[in-house]
Amino acid sequence: MSISSPRINVMLDSVRSASKQLMRDFNELQISNVKSADFINKTYSKSKQTIYDCLHDYKQDYGFIFEDDTDQEIKDNGYTWFITPIESRGNFSSCMVYFAISVCLIHKNKVVAAVIDAPALRETFWAEEKKGAFLEDFRSRHIKMRVKNREGGLIDVSGNLLNKLLPGNSSVRSIGSTILGFAYLAAGRHRGIVYSGVNKYKALLGRLFLQESGGRLTEDNGLIIAGDIIN
Repeated sequence: MSISSPRINVMLDSVRSASKQLMRDFNELQISNVKSADFINKTYSKSKQTIYDCLHDYKQDYGFIFEDDTDQEIKDNGYTWFITPIESRGNFSSCMVYFAISVCLIHKNKVVAAVIDAPALRETFWAEEKKGAFLEDFRSRHIKMRVKNREGGLIDVSGNLLNKLLPGNSSVRSIGSTILGFAYLAAGRHRGIVYSGVNKYKALLGRLFLQESGGRLTEDNGLIIAGDIIN
């Protein structure tokens, strides 16, 4: 019996279909060392179209906003998909494994369901309002995620904050992927996160993952702060 709902299942199908294409291009980057902007943009466009086609077939009356549609706003009380075809294009183009695809469903200015797929890491995370947050690993094990107190654990920060927060603290890192940072905190891997300049819909995605895993997220002066970051 599946532990995921029909809408989570279609979101999973959409990101996994895109991930297969993404990994082919990622492997091509590793083998041929092709790093042109045109190659990366084409990969991004293919991922975007694949996800759109899957989700549009599921609910044709739902709206769409993509990560690069920075000027779009949700103006009604209907349902809208927010899609990030490649989160952390910098990591992807540098052949670093910390990149992801994400889809979330927004209703009344809240993310009610979200999926994150990290294809190079062979991990998928999903959360749904009032149903919990889960991880599926490369062994197809389904694990319910819970935020944990991790004394001495890693704190993930935005790259622009790396030398400004807790200077000299060896536990401060920047993996370069905000949505993976949210998922890792929800899974109990990170001790805390501090981000700045985060897209508001990504922040809502993070809020859902933490809410459903027993954590919470606060925003203060443009910073997103979550987890145990007080020494």
